[in-house]
Amino acid sequence: MKSIVASFLFLFFIVGACRYPRPTPVNYTNIYIQIDSVKKMLRNGDVILRNGNDEVSQAARSFNRIDTSYSHCGLVLIENDTHYVYHALGGSYNPSQKLMRQIVDSFSNPVHNVALGVYRYKLDTVQLQTLRTIIHQYYQQGLRFDLFFNLETDDEMYCAEFVFKSLNQAMHNSLTPYLKKDSEPFGITLDDLFLHPNCQLVTRVSYKY
Repeated sequence: MKSIVASFLFLFFIVGACRYPRPTPVNYTNIYIQIDSVKKMLRNGDVILRNGNDEVSQAARSFNRIDTSYSHCGLVLIENDTHYVYHALGGSYNPSQKLMRQIVDSFSNPVHNVALGVYRYKLDTVQLQTLRTIIHQYYQQGLRFDLFFNLETDDEMYCAEFVFKSLNQAMHNSLTPYLKKDSEPFGITLDDLFLHPNCQLVTRVSYKY
């Protein structure tokens, strides 16, 4: 009797294993090679965007007007030969709700993201230095994430708002005319940033798992 039960359990295990195969482990080495290739192209002031693979990211993409390729964005600063991304993020990913400073590898984490994009506005030397100062001031102040996405306030900001307002100040408010105040969604969206006529594509990468 025991041998019959043992045989049945063994058969059940084999059938189950065949029916529900273990997921193939992901080799992230190739993806980080892709990320490293992107890092070599980065310059100060670049707008960097990612596309997350969770439900929050899916919701964020739905707020874009035209191009839903990305769900989050930040600004690049190179400090002591290290590429950092400053970005406004809320929720469980950032319990403090304060402006984040992450290395590009963490910002681009392939466990939680499937794509990466880099875009560039034409900034002169003075504008770049002004932008660096603005970003550092926001970071030192502990700028908090804006849960209500209210473009009219400056003490809290969402991701696209932080990028837009930082660039706009550095560029002497030349981006202000492009604010959308007469159509939904009101304010600034991710694709408003990278589809702007003065913004050019540097690179777009879809992770190859």
